[in-house]
Amino acid sequence: MAFSRVKFTPKAAQDLPCPDCGHPLTFTRSCVRAMFVCDGCGKSFDPSRFVDRLDEDFEAAYADVPINRM
Repeated sequence: MAFSRVKFTPKAAQDLPCPDCGHPLTFTRSCVRAMFVCDGCGKSFDPSRFVDRLDEDFEAAYADVPINRM
């Protein structure tokens, strides 16, 4: 499998607060998985939990992540 050389910069999610503490979530990823991380409590969440509220910014940010990594 080839690895992407695209540099990923974490980005704040628009209108997507942490379900536990209410602070903004940030899109982030590692070489293993994509996730949302809370800037307040530090918890991470699977993007599938928020699929009904994701927008075009999320789609653009994760366009190069293979579907089996999400």
